[in-house]
Amino acid sequence: MAKSSSGILFLLSVSVGVSMIGLGIIWPLIPVYAVELGAGGFMVGLIIASFNLSKAAFGPFMGRFSDSLGRKKFITAGLIAYTFMSVMYVLAGSAETLIAVRIFHGMASVMVVPIAMALAADIAPKHELGLYMGTLNMAVMLGLGAGPVLGGALRDHFGMDSAFIAMGLLALITCILVVIVIPSDAETRSFKENQARSSVGQIVRHRIALGIIFMRFLAASGQGAVYTFLPLLGLKMDMSSSQVGILLSANIFLIAFLQRFSGRLADRVNPKYLVIFGTFLAGFAVLGMPMVKGFFLVLVLNIVMGAANGLALPGGLVITAQLGRTMGMASLMSITDAAWSLGMIVSPILSGIILDVYGLPYVFLMGSALILTGGAAVSLFLRTYDPAKEY
Repeated sequence: MAKSSSGILFLLSVSVGVSMIGLGIIWPLIPVYAVELGAGGFMVGLIIASFNLSKAAFGPFMGRFSDSLGRKKFITAGLIAYTFMSVMYVLAGSAETLIAVRIFHGMASVMVVPIAMALAADIAPKHELGLYMGTLNMAVMLGLGAGPVLGGALRDHFGMDSAFIAMGLLALITCILVVIVIPSDAETRSFKENQARSSVGQIVRHRIALGIIFMRFLAASGQGAVYTFLPLLGLKMDMSSSQVGILLSANIFLIAFLQRFSGRLADRVNPKYLVIFGTFLAGFAVLGMPMVKGFFLVLVLNIVMGAANGLALPGGLVITAQLGRTMGMASLMSITDAAWSLGMIVSPILSGIILDVYGLPYVFLMGSALILTGGAAVSLFLRTYDPAKEY
């Protein structure tokens, strides 16, 4: 029986949400595991960066292949790879081996979320694109937010290997769900064999697409500094580990819970205004973090930053999806995802240099400057963007 687009969206959101819980389980444990395998500081950074480097390198190719071959088979293949990756994590006997595992894990990841986003955009009714993008992104953020809590509990009670095994089991369950409940590519009409698709060069030369790409890269570079060094800022302010955890969780979960609301809003107003306002607001929130004292004020700024990102993300996804209808949906989704991944590679390296040379407050000032530059870029490149036009 054919399923409605809203029914497919619900099933896709459940599947992606479960998958992201699995990814979130191991997210905070990787540095600990790397140290247990004998990695030093530089090697730990390389292990963490290798995942995003792989995403940045392989994402655009996977997206283009998906535009030609379909969505469901790519999502399924990525989830099967996730399942095997859980075994490889357990078997990794050295830090060098862990780098290889992280590279393959990055390859698998670009076959799941960006392609799922493309599928949601494919099936979305014309005037509900923001709602569909926001709903699926909410599932992604909720999964990532819930995963670390579960991962920590598993490691504390059953050991490190249990976290990796849990990731694999969740990926396997998700894969079965996708195979059984998500309709075929032919039924969802998620790709067209004769559809014109832009090359990577054509996409990055497109002014509006380039604005979104720049914004994603710069926002990731700036926000990555916050996520990486906020625990150090909390330590400097004599916060407890629980308080630091509350800061990070409040940010992530607020982003998640605003996705559907912001998605509906992006369907009713020009989404570029949400992107511009949210990006600038996030930049100013980060600017204030090293200037205030105490848990409460830093929490308020984290809430502002989370709300700002919660507004900006669906707007950016709506613009990307509209462009993707003529450029190749998964191709463009994967390139913007690659830009985010590159920013997450640059962020810890640049932030570490700033920390060593100038001190911790300047890490947040640099992060703010990068985010605000992203806001300026998107304001400039999207100044004539009109969602009523065909791009």
